[in-house]
Amino acid sequence: MSFAKKLNKNLAVTENVIFICAFGFIMYNLVSTYGRYIYKSIKGGGYFSAIVDPVIKHQYYISIISLIVLLNATLVLWEILSFTIQLLKKERDHAARGYHQYKPIFKKVAIHYKSSFLALVIHEVLPKIILIHMFWIWLPHFQKLQLFTINMQWYSWIYGYICWEFSSWLFHFTCHRVRLLWCIHSPHHAPTELNMTVNWIHFFAESYYSTLIRLLILMVFGVNPAMFAAVITIDSAWGIFIHVSEGTLKDGRLGILRHIIITPAHHRVHHAKNPLYLDTNFANVLPLWDWVLGTLQPIREEVKTEYGISRELDVTNFSDLYFGELLLLYRDVKNARGIKNKLLYIFMPPGWSPASSAQTAAVLRQEYLKTNPELGMTSKTRFFASMKSRTVSYKPVNSDAEVANPGIGWIK
Repeated sequence: MSFAKKLNKNLAVTENVIFICAFGFIMYNLVSTYGRYIYKSIKGGGYFSAIVDPVIKHQYYISIISLIVLLNATLVLWEILSFTIQLLKKERDHAARGYHQYKPIFKKVAIHYKSSFLALVIHEVLPKIILIHMFWIWLPHFQKLQLFTINMQWYSWIYGYICWEFSSWLFHFTCHRVRLLWCIHSPHHAPTELNMTVNWIHFFAESYYSTLIRLLILMVFGVNPAMFAAVITIDSAWGIFIHVSEGTLKDGRLGILRHIIITPAHHRVHHAKNPLYLDTNFANVLPLWDWVLGTLQPIREEVKTEYGISRELDVTNFSDLYFGELLLLYRDVKNARGIKNKLLYIFMPPGWSPASSAQTAAVLRQEYLKTNPELGMTSKTRFFASMKSRTVSYKPVNSDAEVANPGIGWIK
């Protein structure tokens, strides 16, 4: 066996050992903490107190956040435990025993959860400043950019949240359109199965960039810093929920709510690698900026979502999942000719090369929509198509052909 193969094998064994330990430790803490809060809730404390007390004080948003947190905790545990129990039941009747019986079980659990648990370990172990702390450390410096500060009236909260959503949209959009940023965002998109623990998978340095963009936008637009804690909590709580698996919530469209908020169905589209779904639905809670900026894409029954990233990847190889895109970028920059091409590899979209842009997400989606334009229709495109159609209909008709076919393009 070559040195490289031995190294890869030893690395895989090390990853698996850490994963087993992390899975046991984290699950013990999740179950025990959840059980403790449920027990306290029965006695009038715990989740019950966290939901009811703010209502009495008219702090309704805290009750809503607490309710979402309780729902998220319940669903995360349900997804993991139900998946593991069903897997054990399926493998129980197999003829194989001992190691050969549990090897396929471990592999399936690793496909679903290895990257999530190891990413969570990295976030807990690495000596870095996490997002919420970084906000408050950097905040005084960014406040110098503020030309004005809004008040705390109810309409200011609406304005502040719309600004937050724009900052989140811009952060997310650039992470998909700049290759260097994609390298630190891609681990979140790598899993081929979507579940709520996928929300744990983020490259440790991604929070630095997200904080920079969000603080810059919020300060320039005068958002009151007193709003940040509530806004971040709402955004984080809902951001976990929209990763819920199809096994737990089959139809993630949530009825009429899909017209008002980002639903699990919207986010499944965002995580899909189908050409139709590439680089769409960047928002986290409100679909406003996706609608305005043309990146909103509803889920289509004709196009079944396929999760993951475009390159071949073994999701149980955590090192490749977490660092692979950075290594590939380093290789391309190293082999590129001239400073210009080296810089373009860093700042152009993923899939770009000096020879062609055909493999970028924007081009792949445009090519797909040329033959399937109706699948890309959204409420925005329908609205403007309708307005344009009405404008055309008021123009004088000069021929029978125009009377017989009063449409615009492919929209009839």
